[in-house]
Amino acid sequence: MISIENISNPKNIKAELYSIIKNEAEETFGRRLVTSKDCIQLSEEIYFKTAFRINSNTLRRFFGLVKAEYPPSVSTLNILTRYCGFNSLDEIAGAKKVPENYHQKENRNFLNYLITLFKSTQVKDTNDETFLALVKHTITFLCQNPKLADKFQRAIVKTKNGHEFYFEQFVHIDKINSFYGEGLRYYINEKKTPETQIFGYSLLCQRDWLINDHSALKKNFEHIKIQSLSRAMRSFVYGKYFAAHLFYADAFGLDTERILIEAYQVHSEIKPSKNSYKLFQSFEYTFPIALVLTKHFEEALYYINYAFVTYPETHSYMDQGCYKKMSLLKAIALTKTGEEEYAAKIFNQLRPSQFYFLSKKMDTILYLLLAGYLKKSNYKLEKQLMDLIEETGFIKLQLLKENDFAMQSSLSYSKQS
Repeated sequence: MISIENISNPKNIKAELYSIIKNEAEETFGRRLVTSKDCIQLSEEIYFKTAFRINSNTLRRFFGLVKAEYPPSVSTLNILTRYCGFNSLDEIAGAKKVPENYHQKENRNFLNYLITLFKSTQVKDTNDETFLALVKHTITFLCQNPKLADKFQRAIVKTKNGHEFYFEQFVHIDKINSFYGEGLRYYINEKKTPETQIFGYSLLCQRDWLINDHSALKKNFEHIKIQSLSRAMRSFVYGKYFAAHLFYADAFGLDTERILIEAYQVHSEIKPSKNSYKLFQSFEYTFPIALVLTKHFEEALYYINYAFVTYPETHSYMDQGCYKKMSLLKAIALTKTGEEEYAAKIFNQLRPSQFYFLSKKMDTILYLLLAGYLKKSNYKLEKQLMDLIEETGFIKLQLLKENDFAMQSSLSYSKQS
C-alpha cells in the first residue's frame, strides 16, 4: 500500500501517487492530455463536476506539457482526486495500489460473492437502477482483474440476471476483442433462441470486422444466415442483425442495396413505446455504427436524426454517453457528406470523458479520426490514436484512416491536374 506521510507537504508525496492520479484523470477525461486545448477542456470539466477550479496552466505543468519548477499543491491533487470519483488521496492510493498482503484467494472470495449476487438477487425488472449500478461496478472490477473474468462469465451465463443485464444491456465493446468477446461464446451456447443467436453472433461479426479477421467473420456470419427475424424480437436485435449483414458485405465486397432496403422496411414497421423503449435498446442506436463504419453516411444520418427525435435524453436512465456516441457518429457522417461546418460545431461540443464507459476507447478512436477529417489533429493526437488501435486490436479503423487519406490525396492530385 502507498503510504502518504506528512500529506500537507507535497514534497513527501511519492511519484507513484502522482502517476496514479495522472492515469485516473486521463481515464476519466477519456484520453491522454497532449495539448493546451485538452488542459482547457479538462479545467472546464473539473469545475463542472466538482465546483472547484484548477487553472489550465497548472494542468499543463502537472501533465508534463511544460516544465514544472515545483510539485503540484495538495489542493490541486485533492481536486483532481475528486474529479476522478475518489474522496481523498488515501482513497485513490488504496484503490489503485494492491496491498502486499492482498492474496489471490481474497480476490476469488470476492468474485464468488459477485456470482452469488447474480444468481440469487431477485431483480424487479430490467430498469432496476440499483442492480444496474451493481453490474457496472462488477464490470469495473473485472477490468481491473481480467484473469477472473472467465470464471465469472461461465458462472453467470447460466442465470437470468447474467443474460439480461451483463451480456445484453452492458455490451462491452472495448473488451469485445478480450474477455467480453470470449464470454459471448458462453452466452450463445447457453441460450439457443433465434434472438440470442442473432445478438451474440452479430457482436462477434462486429468484432471480426474491427480486427479485420475475414475468416472468423465468415464463420460467425454463417450462424446468422440461418436465423429468421420475427416480430417478437426486440428492436436492438433487428439493428444488430442488419449491422452484421453490412459488416459481412463490406468485408467481402458485396452489394449492400438489398440490405439497406430491407432494414428500412423493417424499421418502418417498428412501433416505439415511450414507456419501454430506451435509446440504447433501439434499432436506431445499434444500426448507425455499422452504417458509418461501412461508409453509408446518408443512411446513418436518417436513423440518427430519427433517434434524436424519438428518444429525448431525459427518457433514458442509462449513461448519457449513449447520446454522445450518436452525436459523434452524426458529426462523422456530416463530415463525409460535405457538411464540415456543422460537423465542426458538434465536434467542439464533444468530450471523450462523456463517452459511454463500455465503448469509451472505441468512441475515442472515432473522435480522433474525426479530428483528422476536420484537420484538427496533430502528431500527439495521431500517436494517441495509434496507441488506442493497438490496445483494442481494432486495426480495421487504421485501415479506414489510411484509405481515406489515400482517397483525399488522389482527389487533390486530380484537381491539380
